Amino acid sequence: MAEGHANAEIARELYVTEAAVNKHVSSILQKLELRLDGQGHRRVLAVLTYLRA
Repeated sequence: MAEGHANAEIARELYVTEAAVNKHVSSILQKLELRLDGQGHRRVLAVLTYLRA
């Protein structure tokens, strides 16, 4: 995700289903409290939050 890959690309790389990747990404976004609010891209915000920690 930090490299800008879509869920389908991540799934292929990890040999898992796209649904599994989607579930994990959704979990990460929830844990980081990144809600869909129209301000900023949540995946980018998740990576920035990770890098700041």
